[in-house]
Amino acid sequence: MEVTVNVQAFEELKRVLSGIPYGDFNITNWRSCACGHATRDPWFQSQGFTSCHSFIDAAAFFGISRREAIRVFHGHRLHGPNAVIQRIDALLSAYQAEVAKQELEQHKNRQAIIDDLLAKANRAAQRMRKVATALIAALF
Repeated sequence: MEVTVNVQAFEELKRVLSGIPYGDFNITNWRSCACGHATRDPWFQSQGFTSCHSFIDAAAFFGISRREAIRVFHGHRLHGPNAVIQRIDALLSAYQAEVAKQELEQHKNRQAIIDDLLAKANRAAQRMRKVATALIAALF
């Protein structure tokens, strides 16, 4: 995932979805789908998410690709809010695993740089010891 996922927005969306009765949810209608309900919530409105009429709108706000937005927000008309919450949880788990993988890779890269610097410093110290030993031997 290239984009930084708006984890807080997804957590807030789960909060909104958990309060929606099954009958008030229609995944095939932008007004009564997950995004439609979110646009009427004060938290989302305060973040500037006041309308959503496409997967591109949802992708832009939530910090995901259009393909991921379709995976999370699209579904059969009988899918209720809990199905969307489950897909959000799956997406966030995958995102967190990817972040952990990237952090581990960054740690490995930093450690390799540190190890290289330490090896160079050790070689320089060994050369300096040889020079110091030669100077002391020459003086005595």
